[in-house]
Amino acid sequence: MSFDNQVVLVTGAASQIGIGCHAARRFAELGARVAICDTDAEGLAQTRKAIESRGGQAKSYTLSVADTSAVDAMVAELEETWGSVDVLVNNAGIARTAPFTEMTDEQLNQTMDVNFGGTVRCSRAVAPGMIRRNSGVILSVSSIEGHAWGWPAHGHYCASKGAIEGLTRALAVELGPHCIRVNAVAPGLIWTAQSTDPVNSVGPDGLEKLTAAVPLRRVARPEEMAEFLATLASPAAGYMTGQTVVFDGGITLGELTPLLT
Repeated sequence: MSFDNQVVLVTGAASQIGIGCHAARRFAELGARVAICDTDAEGLAQTRKAIESRGGQAKSYTLSVADTSAVDAMVAELEETWGSVDVLVNNAGIARTAPFTEMTDEQLNQTMDVNFGGTVRCSRAVAPGMIRRNSGVILSVSSIEGHAWGWPAHGHYCASKGAIEGLTRALAVELGPHCIRVNAVAPGLIWTAQSTDPVNSVGPDGLEKLTAAVPLRRVARPEEMAEFLATLASPAAGYMTGQTVVFDGGITLGELTPLLT
């Protein structure tokens, strides 16, 4: 794979054990000029330093994908300096525990605005440049909880990820005539800052327990997800669009063996 001189934008790239950080680093290793954004300025600086220390090119933008004007300004600056975005990776997202009967409008709106709204804003901002160039790839990170599973006390999260998958199908049809491919990935157990949060997710102990239900008997590393995203953005997946690919080690197959032993 090669992304020489291509412009890749990765959202939610501050966490050093996150999917976004590793995706940004991998695209840079493959020759891309990488733009990253997040609300965490310190984490962004670390990701940018990691890219540049290996000879890569990077730009960083401290912003929330829930801020339309900030997203639009970022993409406008990118297009002015580097040109239109070739690949967008919509990775920014949050998960907050909130039992359904206690969920506030603020919790609902925040989750939808970051997870789904952020995907809309970033995709909408880069689409005109891709249309002008008649080429582009949009990849969005969904979740098995928005694809095949339910997650107690996370109804707003599941809904936001399901909405991303619906948007993926719609954009694939609308943007396809402009040679723009749009796909999503629904990861399962990935060792990230979000999944290891014991308050808003399952935490390290929960990940270890759930491993027994994964046919491959392990939790994935964010580097593996990054490699898969790069593959989907490459010509190797050049005829694939409108799909949500499950990347879960088989956990959604519902293996019964751990329950019977």
